[in-house]
Amino acid sequence: MTFHLVVLWLHVLGAIVWVGGLMYQAHVLLPAARRGSAGLFADAARRGRPIAWTAIALVVLTGFYNVTRLGPVERVMESGTGLVLAAKFILVLAAVALAGQRDFAQLPRLARALAAREDPARALGAIAWLDRAVLLLAVVIVYLGLAISRAG
Repeated sequence: MTFHLVVLWLHVLGAIVWVGGLMYQAHVLLPAARRGSAGLFADAARRGRPIAWTAIALVVLTGFYNVTRLGPVERVMESGTGLVLAAKFILVLAAVALAGQRDFAQLPRLARALAAREDPARALGAIAWLDRAVLLLAVVIVYLGLAISRAG
């Protein structure tokens, strides 16, 4: 097994952990939170945050390494792969920014609402919107990644 294959495997594993965890929270835990288990959701999201951000860091770092394996810059740019890679990079930045907004702004907002015994619906709504946006971006990012791998 080559080093490149290990890095590629780690890249895919990181993406699976990040997106899979987000999908579980968005489609299983969040609906339960809206039915009255907001405290359990907040606790699960807080405990899952280090795993998610470790996976995000793994995806980003291995992604940068994978870019170095595409070949000479001139060939990458001439083939059109550079444009696809730039689009993927921008979408990854957007997904990470939205995930940061969710984890470091909306989850604390939810915790404050729960601590003050206020209605958590607004925070849960914002979290749901951010989750859907990141999941949609993830689908496009995976598609672009596959396009890049086929072009290389």
